Amino acid sequence: MLFGDRRTDAGFTLIELLTVIAIIGILAALIFPTIGKVRETAQRTVDANNLREIVKAAQLYAADNNDRLPDPQAIATQYPGLGQGPFAWAGILAQRGILKDPTFYFAKNDPQFNGTYPTAIVSPTGNTTLDSSFTTNRVLSFEFVGGLRMSDGPTVPVAFTRGLLATGLWSAESGAYKDAGGHIAFLGGNVQFYPNTSEAANQLTLNNGQKGSNVLQALPFNPTAASNPRVYATPPAGVGTLAGTPAVRAS
Repeated sequence: MLFGDRRTDAGFTLIELLTVIAIIGILAALIFPTIGKVRETAQRTVDANNLREIVKAAQLYAADNNDRLPDPQAIATQYPGLGQGPFAWAGILAQRGILKDPTFYFAKNDPQFNGTYPTAIVSPTGNTTLDSSFTTNRVLSFEFVGGLRMSDGPTVPVAFTRGLLATGLWSAESGAYKDAGGHIAFLGGNVQFYPNTSEAANQLTLNNGQKGSNVLQALPFNPTAASNPRVYATPPAGVGTLAGTPAVRAS
């Protein structure tokens, strides 16, 4: 018995296909930013751990150097081949065999990082000079305080994510995380992430005992000293410079 030619094709209609595509697009718009944020947070955790290890290495160095952490001014005089500022900081730790891994000094999320790590910090042919792969066209992701002593106190900053300004906020132009915030590592060994808010910025213990935002005022300051601690960084940076920005007395 013939009941007619009835089509039983199960394919999608154009409207159904467009609907599915639209749903996928909406889901992608919701999921992709979340995935990106999770990856960014995970990388910041890695950076915080790296910063913590750098500070530990500096403390180990101090144990063999009269409780003095790396001081780029003194290092440049004794080992001019180790370069200036933050390069000298990294160079002396590598030379002493305390921290030789160059990847610790670069954050993957840093816009200034080209995606390729240096092969070494100090030259394999002689540990009194820096390896060119560590210095050529390189911007380190952290700024470092030189001239500190272990006795300076647990709340004194030792190193921090590049781009921290005197206002306590991170620069959108020079910040390793742009203006999202950054980490500060303290002499007491703790590392804390500070988002770019005025509340978070006003958390440093200044050298007058008060709370404030200016990291230069959070460093030890002695008006009669020949030299006070300085902040060193590779430009573009926040308060730090290659030659070092000196501590400021909090009023």
